[in-house]
Amino acid sequence: MKYTRTQTLTALPVTLTSAKDYARVTSGFEDAAFDALIRSTALEVEQYTDLALLTQTITAITDADPGCVIALPVGPVADGAAVTVHTIGDDGTATLVPSGYWLEVGRYACLRFTTAPTGPLRITYPAGYGADATALPADLSHAICDHVVRLYGQRGDDDVKQGLSAATARICARYRRVAV
Repeated sequence: MKYTRTQTLTALPVTLTSAKDYARVTSGFEDAAFDALIRSTALEVEQYTDLALLTQTITAITDADPGCVIALPVGPVADGAAVTVHTIGDDGTATLVPSGYWLEVGRYACLRFTTAPTGPLRITYPAGYGADATALPADLSHAICDHVVRLYGQRGDDDVKQGLSAATARICARYRRVAV
């Protein structure tokens, strides 16, 4: 399944104060650097975990035979979320599917159809923990701050092992979907 993310918010997933406190930086001169590090870490965590940290719109395109149960690629999806489903014709036209399915919300949300749809679908839905840094689980906030501090402390150092910090990788591993 292919999908795109559309950011709907400009807020940071952790506050500048949280990240700077974690790094023990008191100067206001570093705000722009920390803002950039927080944003890049958030994108890396989102890609690693298939999470939407802050609310964003996900548009997913299925293959030609999606089946009756479609696991949505990005979570979490909150109660009351509005999902829109369109069938995509051979000529590329989209036709709204008004009923015949229901949404199961949560970290690993899915759409369940009463009868298997024929042809590819375009599914649009909101995903994310909320609108600002207060909505994130505490462990994910910690993971972001930990990686931000690693990036800040090792900026410009080419000899450092690449990848997420150990704490960030361990915390984010709990949120990854495992498939067999």
